[in-house]
Amino acid sequence: MYKRIAITILVTLIGLTLLLTPLQAERSGQIYYEDQVAVLMYHHVHDTDQSSSTITTSLLQNQLQALLSKGYHFISLPEFKQYMEGATVPSNAVLITFDDGYQSFYTSAYPILKSLRIPAVNFVITTDLSNPLGSYIPSMSKEQISEMTHATNFIDIGCHTNNLHHKLPSGQAALVGRLDENGTVENEDAYKQRVLKDTQACVGKLAGLTDAPLDTMAYPFGITSPAATELVKQAGIRYAFTISPEMATRSADRLLIPRINAGSPGITPELLQRSIQRRIVAQSGTAPLRVDVNSAVAQLGGGVNKEGGELRFRLGQEAFTLTVNAKKARAAKRASRFSSPCCSSTGTSRSRLTTCKR
Repeated sequence: MYKRIAITILVTLIGLTLLLTPLQAERSGQIYYEDQVAVLMYHHVHDTDQSSSTITTSLLQNQLQALLSKGYHFISLPEFKQYMEGATVPSNAVLITFDDGYQSFYTSAYPILKSLRIPAVNFVITTDLSNPLGSYIPSMSKEQISEMTHATNFIDIGCHTNNLHHKLPSGQAALVGRLDENGTVENEDAYKQRVLKDTQACVGKLAGLTDAPLDTMAYPFGITSPAATELVKQAGIRYAFTISPEMATRSADRLLIPRINAGSPGITPELLQRSIQRRIVAQSGTAPLRVDVNSAVAQLGGGVNKEGGELRFRLGQEAFTLTVNAKKARAAKRASRFSSPCCSSTGTSRSRLTTCKR
C-alpha cells in the first residue's frame, strides 16, 4: 500500500506541480505561482456611488486582507518594472493599479493601502488637474498626489493620457481614432502629432508631483493600436497597461501589459482569488515551479531530509532518494522513472523539489 502511495506522490510532485501548489499555498501562505505577477485593476472606491467599476471601501479592504492572509505578496511599480527587466519577484506577486486619478483614491483607497503597507500606482488623466472638482467624478488635486508620492515610498503615478480619455463621435477611442471635423478626416501626420503632444503633456504635468521616472501609462478603456503604441513609446513611455485579463510575465510586450479586473462590485475576495488562480501561467525552463516536499510528504505521514545533493523522504517502511537532475527516484530494490529530469533547489531552510519541465 505504501509503495503504491509513494509512487503516486512522486509522480504527482514531478508531473502535477500545479495541482499540489495551490494546496500548499492554502495551508501555509506559500506558493501559488512564481516568476509572474497578477496586476490588478481598480478605478473608483466609494460607499454610495454605484457603477460597474466602483467598489466600496469595505470590499477593497476585504479583498486586500484576504490576499494578504493567503500569502500573496504586493510589489511596487518600480519592483514590477525591475521584474520586467530581469529581476526576481516574490512568489504570488501582485501589483495594484488604479485608473483615472479619482479623488476617491486619496480619500478612500489610500488610507487602506497605507494601513496595510500595500504599494499601488494610479494612472492620472492630467487635464483634470487644472480643475479637480470639475470632472464628473472628482479628481485628485496636485497637492494630494504630491503628498502621497513624497510622503511614502509605495504610491506611484503614471499617465492615463492628458486629454484623450474619451470616445470620438465615430465610437473609436480618441487615442486610436482619427478626428473628423466638418467632413475632413485627420491626416496621418496630424494624428501622430496629436498623440505625441498629448503624451508629452501628460508626462510634463506629472513631472513635479513625483521624484520617480514617468515612463508608465494605462491606455484609456484599455484600447490601443500598433500606431498608438509606437507613438506613446516615442514620447517616452516604456511600460503600458491594457485590460487583457491575464497574468503578467517577462514574455509580455512591455507596452501591452495585461491586467486582471478587481474593481467591480460583484468581485468578492473569493472570486478575486479564483480569478487569479485561473490565469496562472504554467512555466518551465528558466522559471521552474516549486513544490514544498516537506508538506506534500507530511500529508501522507512521511518525512523528508536533504543530504548533499540528494533529497530523501520516507513513506511508511520505504525510503526514496532523489538526486539532482535525476530521472529516477531510487528505492531499496527498484527505481521509479520520471518523464523529465527533476532538480533539487539548494540554499533554503526547507527542502523543495523543483520541476524543470512538465
